[in-house]
Amino acid sequence: MKTIGIIAEYNPFHNGHAYHIRTAKEAFCADRVIIAMSGNFVQRGAPAITDKFSRTAAALQNGADFVFEIPTVFATASAESFAAAGIALFDALGCVDAVSFGCETPNLTLLSQIADILANEPADYKKSLSAHLKKGEPFPAARERALLACQNARSLSACPPDELAALLSDRKSTRLNSSHMA
Repeated sequence: MKTIGIIAEYNPFHNGHAYHIRTAKEAFCADRVIIAMSGNFVQRGAPAITDKFSRTAAALQNGADFVFEIPTVFATASAESFAAAGIALFDALGCVDAVSFGCETPNLTLLSQIADILANEPADYKKSLSAHLKKGEPFPAARERALLACQNARSLSACPPDELAALLSDRKSTRLNSSHMA
Protein backbone atom coordinates (compact mmCIF):
# COMPACT_ATOMS: atom_id res chain seq x y z
CA MET A 1 0.00 0.00 0.00
CA LYS A 2 1.56 3.29 -1.14
CA THR A 3 1.11 6.42 0.95
CA ILE A 4 1.99 9.97 -0.03
CA GLY A 5 2.36 12.84 2.43
CA ILE A 6 1.57 16.50 1.85
CA ILE A 7 2.59 19.29 4.23
CA ALA A 8 0.11 22.14 4.04
CA GLU A 9 -1.62 25.09 5.62
CA TYR A 10 -4.74 25.14 3.42
CA ASN A 11 -5.34 28.72 4.48
CA PRO A 12 -8.02 28.58 3.15
CA PHE A 13 -8.52 25.32 1.27
CA HIS A 14 -9.16 25.97 -2.43
CA ASN A 15 -9.44 24.16 -5.77
CA GLY A 16 -5.67 24.21 -6.28
CA HIS A 17 -5.27 22.22 -3.06
CA ALA A 18 -7.88 19.72 -4.22
CA TYR A 19 -6.02 19.42 -7.53
CA HIS A 20 -2.73 18.83 -5.69
CA ILE A 21 -4.18 16.03 -3.57
CA ARG A 22 -5.79 14.38 -6.58
CA THR A 23 -2.81 14.64 -8.94
CA ALA A 24 -0.26 13.64 -6.29
CA LYS A 25 -2.29 10.52 -5.54
CA GLU A 26 -2.57 9.71 -9.26
CA ALA A 27 1.06 10.48 -10.12
CA PHE A 28 2.41 8.26 -7.36
CA CYS A 29 -0.32 5.61 -7.73
CA ALA A 30 -0.88 6.09 -4.01
CA ASP A 31 -3.56 4.31 -2.06
CA ARG A 32 -3.58 6.92 0.72
CA VAL A 33 -2.82 10.61 1.18
CA ILE A 34 -1.80 11.89 4.60
CA ILE A 35 -1.75 15.61 5.28
CA ALA A 36 0.42 17.31 7.91
CA MET A 37 -1.36 20.63 8.42
CA SER A 38 -1.04 23.71 10.57
CA GLY A 39 -3.76 24.31 13.15
CA ASN A 40 -5.51 27.57 13.95
CA PHE A 41 -2.26 29.52 13.55
CA VAL A 42 -0.06 29.42 10.47
CA GLN A 43 3.48 30.40 9.53
CA ARG A 44 4.81 33.57 11.14
CA GLY A 45 2.08 33.31 13.81
CA ALA A 46 -0.88 34.66 11.88
CA PRO A 47 -4.30 33.27 12.73
CA ALA A 48 -5.69 31.01 10.01
CA ILE A 49 -8.46 32.46 7.86
CA THR A 50 -10.63 29.43 8.59
CA ASP A 51 -10.42 27.12 11.60
CA LYS A 52 -8.48 23.85 11.47
CA PHE A 53 -11.65 21.74 11.61
CA SER A 54 -13.11 23.34 8.46
CA ARG A 55 -9.79 23.01 6.61
CA THR A 56 -9.48 19.37 7.73
CA ALA A 57 -13.01 18.61 6.55
CA ALA A 58 -12.28 20.20 3.17
CA ALA A 59 -9.09 18.14 2.77
CA LEU A 60 -10.92 14.92 3.68
CA GLN A 61 -13.78 15.73 1.29
CA ASN A 62 -11.24 16.27 -1.49
CA GLY A 63 -9.25 13.05 -1.32
CA ALA A 64 -7.12 13.17 1.82
CA ASP A 65 -7.39 10.08 3.99
CA PHE A 66 -5.88 11.42 7.21
CA VAL A 67 -5.01 14.91 8.48
CA PHE A 68 -2.59 15.40 11.37
CA GLU A 69 -1.95 18.74 13.02
CA ILE A 70 1.57 20.15 13.08
CA PRO A 71 2.15 21.50 16.62
CA THR A 72 1.69 25.26 16.84
CA VAL A 73 5.30 25.92 17.86
CA PHE A 74 6.42 24.50 14.48
CA ALA A 75 3.43 25.61 12.41
CA THR A 76 4.07 29.25 13.33
CA ALA A 77 7.82 29.08 12.75
CA SER A 78 9.88 29.53 9.58
CA ALA A 79 9.19 27.51 6.46
CA GLU A 80 12.18 25.29 7.26
CA SER A 81 10.88 24.44 10.74
CA PHE A 82 7.34 23.99 9.44
CA ALA A 83 8.51 21.55 6.76
CA ALA A 84 10.87 19.73 9.12
CA ALA A 85 8.01 19.15 11.57
CA GLY A 86 5.84 17.74 8.79
CA ILE A 87 8.62 15.40 7.67
CA ALA A 88 9.24 14.34 11.28
CA LEU A 89 5.54 13.57 11.65
CA PHE A 90 5.56 11.47 8.47
CA ASP A 91 8.70 9.68 9.63
CA ALA A 92 7.11 8.92 13.02
CA LEU A 93 4.04 7.47 11.30
CA GLY A 94 6.33 5.04 9.49
CA CYS A 95 4.01 4.57 6.53
CA VAL A 96 4.66 7.54 4.24
CA ASP A 97 6.52 6.47 1.11
CA ALA A 98 6.91 9.86 -0.56
CA VAL A 99 6.17 13.53 -0.07
CA SER A 100 4.51 15.71 -2.68
CA PHE A 101 4.88 19.46 -2.63
CA GLY A 102 4.20 22.51 -4.71
CA CYS A 103 7.21 24.52 -5.78
CA GLU A 104 8.24 27.06 -8.33
CA THR A 105 10.39 24.72 -10.44
CA PRO A 106 10.36 21.08 -11.52
CA ASN A 107 14.17 21.09 -11.17
CA LEU A 108 14.69 18.96 -8.05
CA THR A 109 18.49 19.03 -8.52
CA LEU A 110 18.46 22.81 -8.23
CA LEU A 111 16.16 22.69 -5.20
CA SER A 112 18.53 20.21 -3.53
CA GLN A 113 21.53 22.43 -4.25
CA ILE A 114 19.77 25.47 -2.77
CA ALA A 115 18.66 23.44 0.26
CA ASP A 116 22.25 22.27 0.78
CA ILE A 117 23.51 25.86 0.84
CA LEU A 118 20.77 26.94 3.25
CA ALA A 119 21.26 23.93 5.52
CA ASN A 120 25.06 24.04 5.64
CA GLU A 121 25.63 27.80 5.24
CA PRO A 122 29.09 27.71 3.63
CA ALA A 123 31.49 30.58 4.39
CA ASP A 124 30.87 32.44 1.11
CA TYR A 125 27.12 32.34 1.68
CA LYS A 126 27.46 33.54 5.30
CA LYS A 127 29.75 36.38 4.24
CA SER A 128 27.39 37.56 1.52
CA LEU A 129 24.32 37.21 3.76
CA SER A 130 26.01 39.19 6.53
CA ALA A 131 27.01 41.96 4.12
CA HIS A 132 23.45 42.33 2.82
CA LEU A 133 21.96 42.30 6.33
CA LYS A 134 24.44 44.99 7.44
CA LYS A 135 23.12 47.15 4.60
CA GLY A 136 19.71 46.93 6.27
CA GLU A 137 18.11 44.61 3.74
CA PRO A 138 15.23 42.46 5.01
CA PHE A 139 16.25 38.86 5.68
CA PRO A 140 14.37 37.30 2.72
CA ALA A 141 15.94 39.76 0.27
CA ALA A 142 19.39 39.35 1.84
CA ARG A 143 19.12 35.57 1.66
CA GLU A 144 18.05 35.74 -1.98
CA ARG A 145 21.01 37.95 -2.87
CA ALA A 146 23.43 35.73 -0.94
CA LEU A 147 22.16 32.66 -2.81
CA LEU A 148 22.50 34.46 -6.13
CA ALA A 149 26.07 35.43 -5.18
CA CYS A 150 26.81 31.75 -4.53
CA GLN A 151 25.28 30.67 -7.85
CA ASN A 152 28.54 30.42 -9.81
CA ALA A 153 30.67 29.23 -6.90
CA ARG A 154 28.23 26.45 -6.04
CA SER A 155 27.53 25.20 -9.58
CA LEU A 156 23.94 26.34 -9.65
CA SER A 157 24.48 26.91 -13.34
CA ALA A 158 21.74 24.38 -14.15
CA CYS A 159 19.53 27.42 -13.95
CA PRO A 160 20.08 30.80 -15.65
CA PRO A 161 20.52 33.70 -13.17
CA ASP A 162 17.18 35.31 -14.05
CA GLU A 163 15.38 31.97 -13.59
CA LEU A 164 17.11 31.40 -10.24
CA ALA A 165 16.19 34.94 -9.15
CA ALA A 166 12.56 34.31 -10.13
CA LEU A 167 12.59 31.00 -8.24
CA LEU A 168 13.99 32.60 -5.11
CA SER A 169 11.60 35.54 -5.18
CA ASP A 170 8.49 33.42 -5.93
CA ARG A 171 7.70 35.09 -9.26
CA LYS A 172 6.78 31.88 -11.07
CA SER A 173 3.79 29.58 -10.96
CA THR A 174 3.82 26.61 -8.65
CA ARG A 175 4.41 23.09 -9.95
CA LEU A 176 3.97 19.76 -8.20
CA ASN A 177 6.93 17.59 -7.23
CA SER A 178 7.33 14.37 -5.33
CA SER A 179 10.24 13.21 -3.26
CA HIS A 180 10.78 9.75 -1.83
CA MET A 181 11.25 9.52 1.93
CA ALA A 182 14.71 8.39 2.99
